[in-house]
Formats: sequence, C-alpha cells, structure tokens
Amino acid sequence: MFFTKLFRKDAATCLEKGEKFLAAGRFAEARSTLEDALERLDANVPENAATVAAIKEKMVLAGNRLAEMNLVEAGHCLKMGETAKASEHLNLSLELAEDVTIREKTEKLLASLDSETEPVHHHDKGGHCGGCGGSASQHSEMIYLDDDGLSDADRFELLIRPLPGDLPERYAGLGEEFAQGYLAAHEGDQATAGTIYERLLAAGESDILLYELALFAHHGGDGRRCETLLRRALALNDANPLCNLSLVQLLTENGRFDEAVPLLERMVVHGILPDQAGMFLGEIHRVRGENEKAIDQFSQLLSTPVKREAAERLVALLESSGRSQEAAFVAKQYLKGCC
Repeated sequence: MFFTKLFRKDAATCLEKGEKFLAAGRFAEARSTLEDALERLDANVPENAATVAAIKEKMVLAGNRLAEMNLVEAGHCLKMGETAKASEHLNLSLELAEDVTIREKTEKLLASLDSETEPVHHHDKGGHCGGCGGSASQHSEMIYLDDDGLSDADRFELLIRPLPGDLPERYAGLGEEFAQGYLAAHEGDQATAGTIYERLLAAGESDILLYELALFAHHGGDGRRCETLLRRALALNDANPLCNLSLVQLLTENGRFDEAVPLLERMVVHGILPDQAGMFLGEIHRVRGENEKAIDQFSQLLSTPVKREAAERLVALLESSGRSQEAAFVAKQYLKGCC
C-alpha cells in the first residue's frame, strides 16, 4: 500500500532534516521536525539517551530563536499602537523561550502592558499590525526600544534570519543603507524604504531589491507592476525562493493556474521551497476538481514539515472520494484523532 511507505520515517532522518532547517534559520520547521524525531525514539531505552538529549537541546535553541523573533515583532506592534497584537506575540514568546534573558524581557514588557492598558489581550485577531494608533502603548514602547530594546543591527539580523536558503547572508550583504530601508518597511514606512530601494537599484540590478519593491506594488494593489518586478527579479536569479513563491501567489490570486503549475513543478524539482510548492500544487489540483492528483500530491507531503496541513486536506479528499478507511488511517497517524 502506498501510504505505508510514506509512514516509515526514522528518527535519524528527522534529526538530520531538523539540523538542516536549524542551520538555515528555518526555526519553526526545525522545531516541528525535531519533535517528529523525538516521537520516533523510545526515551526509556538507555541507548537513546544521548540522542534524546541532543534533540531536546536543538529544540530549545529553535524555540529561543522563535521567541526572539516574536519579541521583536511585539516591539514593532507597540510602535504601531497595536497592544493586543503585541500581547499575542509576547505570550507566544513566553511559551517558546527557555532562555532566562529572553523570558525576563518578555515578562517585563507583558507586565508593563498589563499595568497601562485595559485587559483586552488577544482581542485583535487580525493578521497584521495595523496603524490605528493609540497612546496606551507609548511608555511600553519606550521601555522596549530604549531600556531593553535591540539595536537596529540586531533587529535587522533577527528579521532576516528566518529567510529561506542563502537569503539571510545575501540580505545582510546589501549593506547598512539597505538595512535601514528594510527596517523602515517593516515599521510601515514604505515611502522611506521605497526611496532607499530605488536609489540602490539605480546603482545596480538586484533580485532582492526588485522583490522588495514588488511587495510594495502588491500592497498598493498594482498587480501588473508587481508581476513585472518579480519577473525581472527571476530573470536575474531564478532560484530566489521568495520571488518564485510570490509570483505563484500572484498568479493563483488571479486564477492563472496554467501558468502557476509549471512554475511550481520547477520549484519542486529544483528544491526551491519544495514543501510550500507542493502544497500549492495540491490546492490547485483540488480547486480544479482533480481529486486523484490532489490526493497523490498531498500524500507525498506526509513526511515533510507541512504534514499536518497536507493530512487535513488529504483526509477531506479521501472522505469525499469514498475512501473512508484510508482517511481514518491518515487521521490516526497524523491528526492524532482530532479531526
């Protein structure tokens, strides 16, 4: 049976993959994969003790790095006046961090929020930090940025660290002026960031600069300019994972599936964000009503960091196709019977 082959994944393979994600700065994927490795080991077997300890140590490292990133995001949300969203990031940071320094900074900032704002934590369910403003967070913002805040260089490093592949090194290599523009963009100041990017682009073509400008075009509703910039970026570097994925998203947003599919297939073949590309392919097949292709595609992703998302879609497709026994098997193995 095809599924049983997919379910055979040993701890050593998961550990190796988790270490690669960790080295690449893909901390969420690293943590998930390391958890899989831990689940496949019997902690009661003495021979496994050293491996279990090593996996747990790497999981702590990944958790601390994710906590740092959430701490930085909380600071930016406070700067935008979004105290509820900042609280979400801070609570997540507290859940992830084992490092004492990170926890102390997080707890101090949470305490300052509790003392200065109404109890509205977790009220805002929006996906982004908005610009609605508000005075309640001003003192908290100063505590974070002045007393306990990171330097611009540290903030920039934390923001680019999760980028896939060699992008963290490439972003860092664009220099201090680019970093200033990147931080400005992250804080919602697109005018300043755009001016810096355009000035740097005039001095030399760069797929990264074109990509960042394409994001501005997309946010501004200019899909045509966004696509033009992304294609220019890919002409310079067709391996840039963010440019590939963003172009796919743009094409699928506009129902241009015939153009998106070859691009996604190329991404999978060349290892360019293959898991995300595989999920996109499965979704396109599902939307088109190509259930068997979608089932095959999602099945191939059951041994990857996106296995839960793939399993959820796979179970629904198998059920709708009358394959209830296979659906139950997938749910039991990957969804812990929760669906």
